[in-house]
Amino acid sequence: MTFISIEFLLFFAVIVFVYYSIPHRWRWVLLLAASYSFYASLSGYFVFLLLTSTAFSYVTGILIEKQETKKQKKKVMLVGIGVLLFFLGWFKYFNFVNDSLRAISAYLNVNYTIPYQEIILPIAISFYTFQAVSYLVDIYRGKLKAERHYGYFSIYFAFFPQLVAGPIERAKKLLPQFKVEQTLKYENLSYGMKRIAWGFFKKTLIADRLAPIVASVYDNPDATGSQIVLATILFSVQLYADFSALSDIAIGCARMLGIKLTENFKQPHFATSIGDFWNRWHITFSTWLRDYIFVPLCKGKKKRSEIYVAIIITFLISGIWHGAAWSFVFWGLIHGFYRVFGDHTKQARGKMASFIYLDRNPTFHKWVKIAITFLLVCFSRVFFRSDSVTAAFTNAQLFLTPSSWRPSGIIEAFEIFSLLDLAIFAFFFIVMQLFHYVERKNTSTWNWLSQRPIFARYAVYVLIVVSVLVFGATGQGFVYGGF
Repeated sequence: MTFISIEFLLFFAVIVFVYYSIPHRWRWVLLLAASYSFYASLSGYFVFLLLTSTAFSYVTGILIEKQETKKQKKKVMLVGIGVLLFFLGWFKYFNFVNDSLRAISAYLNVNYTIPYQEIILPIAISFYTFQAVSYLVDIYRGKLKAERHYGYFSIYFAFFPQLVAGPIERAKKLLPQFKVEQTLKYENLSYGMKRIAWGFFKKTLIADRLAPIVASVYDNPDATGSQIVLATILFSVQLYADFSALSDIAIGCARMLGIKLTENFKQPHFATSIGDFWNRWHITFSTWLRDYIFVPLCKGKKKRSEIYVAIIITFLISGIWHGAAWSFVFWGLIHGFYRVFGDHTKQARGKMASFIYLDRNPTFHKWVKIAITFLLVCFSRVFFRSDSVTAAFTNAQLFLTPSSWRPSGIIEAFEIFSLLDLAIFAFFFIVMQLFHYVERKNTSTWNWLSQRPIFARYAVYVLIVVSVLVFGATGQGFVYGGF
């Protein structure tokens, strides 16, 4: 049972009905049962691992709080984090490390006897592990009291709308919302259904329509440079539509239950720098890295070179978190290099913009920065999308080859689309961009729509729903669901 299914919509409709029909004191039982049922439908074998991690984190949090000295609290916290990361490391990284050591041993002509292990990656382990780590660290820092109600804590760990791929929530924000008695409000139901429908729109009409087209290029060893360029740009659109759709559905479902999740995307492809991009893309993950990796690494550091090392380490961890492959390691390092280079050359680039009078036209200057940032992000995604390091470097070379960017070659590359698929994608991509445009001019597209005449706004709602039903492509899993 995935988010993009009739089964999930029926399941969720029942949950909402029962949620508002029963007394508040029993709602935590419903949410917990719904969360475990949903997870079991996706990854039944690993419900026990989720239960174990939950129980361990619950006990560890209380033990941290009970310690008398800061030093003792830190020891318990580190042990707790170490165990959680061991679970994550075993399931997600054992074979990556094992294969890397085997390759090194073969290169050095050293006998290496540890065999490959058949290890299945539990769904959502990266996400709930990060939530657990933030919970333990916040207790240690004194920002949070350890939760004593095991039921509420278990919901925080496994809340089904955001369990699979976030947003990565902090206990301080999410736990109190479970304890507040939520009343049935029209605005919550209305907003939630709109966000869910919009998530279905982006997933089925943009992401899932692009997925096989992008795959046809990246799976083709004889793809041309222009095809790699086009497919990489399309993959960036696909990845955004896919992941932001997942967040839309999660936010919409939670809102219908009266719970507000953190916004995870703010039009990242309109960022004017790599730093701005990471303030807009997977925001809860970016702030997690900032608060629990980058800030501790920078503690007591004053030299710019030391800060740069912290940036590189932070993005290296980001790459490793995304996937157990060297291509993800390089992807993280590329973004770390972008951030360091961008900071180091900020003044020089400002002077260059003044020298060529680019800054005299702020609007044009802004769009130049948006275009450059987008292309830099696209280049990094060659490593994100490629199946191996060898393929990634081959594709990256093609991406950077000047002849790959010839207009005639790019036009020819559009042959990867059928005429019908291209027309359908172009239409719905324009619709998505119109929503983005309204959002940039207003705080919320949905609030703006609610102020339009009833005929106009319901025409938009009908367009979204009918488009999904008629033209929506299904069958593709969420990209970030595998992390």
